[in-house]
Amino acid sequence: MIENRTFDAIIIGGSYGGLSCAMALGRTLRRVLVIDSGSPCNRQTPHSHNLLTQDGEKPNVIAENAKAQVLTYDTVRFQMDLMVSGRKIDNGFEITTQSGDEYSGKKLIFATGLKDIWEADRK
Repeated sequence: MIENRTFDAIIIGGSYGGLSCAMALGRTLRRVLVIDSGSPCNRQTPHSHNLLTQDGEKPNVIAENAKAQVLTYDTVRFQMDLMVSGRKIDNGFEITTQSGDEYSGKKLIFATGLKDIWEADRK
């Protein structure tokens, strides 16, 4: 359980984009919360392409390595959950997760990626 529920930034999405944001903010000693549902948009991809030092690696392996590196920063927290609502407040944002937890942050970053539409799905 995360005791202090106020952060400099809340990042929605814990895959490559969200973890990159978390690393940059964690390195500058910002208090960061990453909320991830565990369903990355690249979950059907068998292996990476054109990613330096990671070509051919499985996306979940890359994400797990990145998460381990990001969590070495004491100011970064990771929560497996799903954001279900959010609202603007005077000094930032307040969000609620599917499990009913509430968090506030000065900044809110959406790093949820895109939904791939496969050619077969278009028909």
